[in-house]
Amino acid sequence: MLELKNVSKKYGKMDAVSDVSFSVEGGQVLGLVGHNGAGKSTCVSMIATLQKPDSGTILFEGQDIVSNPDAIRKKLGYVPQDIALYESLSGMDNLKFWGKSYGVESKDLAAEIKRVCGIISFDETLLKRRVSDYSGGMKRRLNIGVALLHRPKLVILDEPTTGIDIQSGTQILKAIEGLKNEGTAVIYVGHYVEEVERISTHLCLLEQGVSKAFGTVEEVLEKTGKSSLSELLLGTT
Repeated sequence: MLELKNVSKKYGKMDAVSDVSFSVEGGQVLGLVGHNGAGKSTCVSMIATLQKPDSGTILFEGQDIVSNPDAIRKKLGYVPQDIALYESLSGMDNLKFWGKSYGVESKDLAAEIKRVCGIISFDETLLKRRVSDYSGGMKRRLNIGVALLHRPKLVILDEPTTGIDIQSGTQILKAIEGLKNEGTAVIYVGHYVEEVERISTHLCLLEQGVSKAFGTVEEVLEKTGKSSLSELLLGTT
């Protein structure tokens, strides 16, 4: 579904991403992992067509998204690190606004809102409240719901559980597992080992902008000579 081939990106003289290649298919969860500054956010920003690579190719369903960004935009659900919601509006009004922005037809909007509320565990009481009154976890869950309204084929989640309560984190992970089971392709950017281990079918390990290993979790552990994800990601046994 999505494939990066030898993608590179510089910021000035610094190599943010250098010759990176990986892919993800429907029903797979790709854990994009690495320390801060490894190039994870740059990669997802280019996939989301917010930046252009300096070289290399990014294909979505066989189409080059650098020359044809519309090939992916309508089929992508992107959940950035920063919350993208209108705090003065209610949860319901946010879903209505973003649903229309994503091109969901008016006749389908109520059903799609009900569907995503089931995914993110939101009820009518929560939907009536203003987003400014939500906890951090509630905001992140709603942010994910917004990105799923148009039934995207590919979903990118950039550290969606950072700084939230355990209950919200668990609900988010369940939502990701549900997407995988429905055949959605997911790119999960995270640094919590337990979460990566729980949901990822594949891994791409980035170090200083370079893809050091890519494959199933088992293949990456074998390639890197590590016995566990903790050892791989944290340098511990």
